[in-house]
Amino acid sequence: MGHVLALAMQKGGVGKTTTTLSLGTSLTERGRRVLLIDLDPQANLTQGLSIDPAELEYSVYEVLLNPEKGTAFATLTTAVGVDLIPSSLELAGAELELAGKVGRELLLRKALRETRQRYDYILIDPPPSLGIFSLNALAACDAVLVPMQLHAYALKAMPQLEQTIALVQEINPTLAIGGIVCTLADRRTNLSGQIEQQVREQYGTLVFETVIPMNVKLAEAPMVGLPISRYAPQSAGALAYAALADELETRYGR
Repeated sequence: MGHVLALAMQKGGVGKTTTTLSLGTSLTERGRRVLLIDLDPQANLTQGLSIDPAELEYSVYEVLLNPEKGTAFATLTTAVGVDLIPSSLELAGAELELAGKVGRELLLRKALRETRQRYDYILIDPPPSLGIFSLNALAACDAVLVPMQLHAYALKAMPQLEQTIALVQEINPTLAIGGIVCTLADRRTNLSGQIEQQVREQYGTLVFETVIPMNVKLAEAPMVGLPISRYAPQSAGALAYAALADELETRYGR
């Protein structure tokens, strides 16, 4: 049975979608069977794989509305080899539509019941705000991977995320933080290093050794619809995510 991991942080701009895409494709390049799920109405993960949300026949929207059908009907195999359940324009209005559904927090978990047998890793990219989509991601996953940008307010959003996890443990009792990824590190300043030290002192072995640098190639890659490993395979960003994939495999196994 594959590992289901949600990339979560209740703050935008921390590298959540970049980490989902870059880590997922790095694992695929190691021969792992990987599924990415775009649960964010902004569909940045979907567009980062050169898929136009406006042209989709099926998306995660239909999966949430019909969880008994599973996920295969909405799953695409992308040009870079990773499978994707994309987001679509309809998802933006789905929160109200799903509000009346019984067990609405468990829709994705129900849909993934058989899917998780087919993959080594399933990585879920929810929106940063706490809502029905984030709750579905947390209820469906085994653990949370937390991208944490190394700036002055890095630790400020963690208490809120930890409270959310405690809340979701009522329906997913084994849910926990599975790892913290330090992202957007600026090695030109001492500040990143000081904040990294604070994060490691507070969270210990939960923090991955690999640190993702601030890298212009990482910023450019989504604009051309390619993961960093295809866009600039020798860039600092690509090498860092390859190292993170190695570390994740060591931590979780295949």
